[in-house]
Amino acid sequence: MKQKTLFFIDGWFLHFGIAKYIQENSDMELYAVIDVEEKAKKFFQEQEIVKFKKFWFFMDNIQTNKKPDIEYLTSIEEKYKINLWNIAYSDKEFYQYNLIHQFTQEEILSLLEQECKLYEMVLEQVKPDYLSIMLTSAHHQELLCALCKAKGVKILMLGTTRLRNGMMISETGGILDNITSLDEYKSSMTVQEQEDYFSKYHASKEMDEYRISNFESQFFNRYVALLKFLFRPQTGSFKRRYWNYGRTRTKVLKNKLIHFLRKKYRGLFIDKCFQKIIDENKPFIYFPLQMEPERILLINAKYYTNQISVITNLAKSLPVGYTLYVKEHPIMSIWGWRHINFYKQIMELPNVCLIHPSVPTDEIIKKCSLVITIAGTAAQEAAFYNKPAIVFTDQIYCLLPSVYKVKSFDELPEAIKTSLKKNIDGTSLQKFIDLLKKETFEFPLVKITSDFTYRFGFKGLVMDAELPNEKVEKFLKDYETEFHKLGEEHMKKIEIHRKMKNS
Repeated sequence: MKQKTLFFIDGWFLHFGIAKYIQENSDMELYAVIDVEEKAKKFFQEQEIVKFKKFWFFMDNIQTNKKPDIEYLTSIEEKYKINLWNIAYSDKEFYQYNLIHQFTQEEILSLLEQECKLYEMVLEQVKPDYLSIMLTSAHHQELLCALCKAKGVKILMLGTTRLRNGMMISETGGILDNITSLDEYKSSMTVQEQEDYFSKYHASKEMDEYRISNFESQFFNRYVALLKFLFRPQTGSFKRRYWNYGRTRTKVLKNKLIHFLRKKYRGLFIDKCFQKIIDENKPFIYFPLQMEPERILLINAKYYTNQISVITNLAKSLPVGYTLYVKEHPIMSIWGWRHINFYKQIMELPNVCLIHPSVPTDEIIKKCSLVITIAGTAAQEAAFYNKPAIVFTDQIYCLLPSVYKVKSFDELPEAIKTSLKKNIDGTSLQKFIDLLKKETFEFPLVKITSDFTYRFGFKGLVMDAELPNEKVEKFLKDYETEFHKLGEEHMKKIEIHRKMKNS
């Protein structure tokens, strides 16, 4: 019997290219849930590049103002052993970050009900062996993964490794499958080779590329997109998109103006009040603030989203003589920085110091005694500087013995004392690098997604653009080597799952 793969294809388009490769290199049956806007639908309805056995348009199954069926939702929780509110709170639109619309309980449950009914129908008809999906970033993607896992469908989630252009495919974003130790990996690198590896794949370089590609450049295009939103009619699917609830032209303009003024005012406060010099003569522990809203907080660390609470508990747990250095994430400038009251609450803590976002992270890590992060890249970077780290969630770098994962705030005082006494063994870092080389792969995600976004006009507030067949074919041809790599890695992962199932 042929194996079946269900693809979740969204605006990034990567999984269409993966499906093309798998179609050309296997006899698998391919299906898809396609999550695009009205203009892009025409391409998927008419294209013959990938011959899906069947596909469904996500937005065709979502309506507004439907009263939720609580009895059905209760049955879903019992049937699949999941918690729907836990999934709902993973979405930034349902949480504190939505400045346009405050969702009611009924609106959220109505969306969950319709999504569950769509996914149940698809899974019942297809009975897939695999779900191929990008790293989840919204509740409806998390929900599909949860239902698939409950049914024994293997997840092929394409995510990053926290190193530049580093990618992996796993069942859970951020963690490699079935690897619990570094024992089987080599430790033959010299110190210089480690430094060269870190320099080449430093995550901050990818962040710089992301910032340049998506925010600092294309300044003109972003405002063209805003003008299109203001003066062009809105499609039906745009209005049904839950993140567009309450989004009117007046509200958008008002929020843009408020955002501009807030960013200027808060930026002046940061420049005036945040420390820019690192005092090398006093021991300190480093805590980088997580960007908000961010997937890693809302999905990976959903019980640690209140960063004020985390910092306060860290401050209470510090040994005498240490200061906690808290650095603002530089990308927060895009969101207009955080509320000034947020910073003032941190400044009220006597053993905590706020560090200006312009201070290089490398400089801070080199001089600190310990890195503590909720789930950030800094814990991985710390290992390259022979520094211990503490995190609050499972991440790929938790395999390193230099990283201590706490399960509750109660552990913090002892975890900090223990970590400060750790002797960092370079051998483990060498094994970790060997693991990354063998179990992950390189892929220019930022380059390709940025090119797709601006080549086809998927930018701005509407994210609704046509996909002319000839332009799609050229895009796939231009990145044929890269899509070949993605498809090949997916086939490798499928083969691993096949062998494990048959063993």
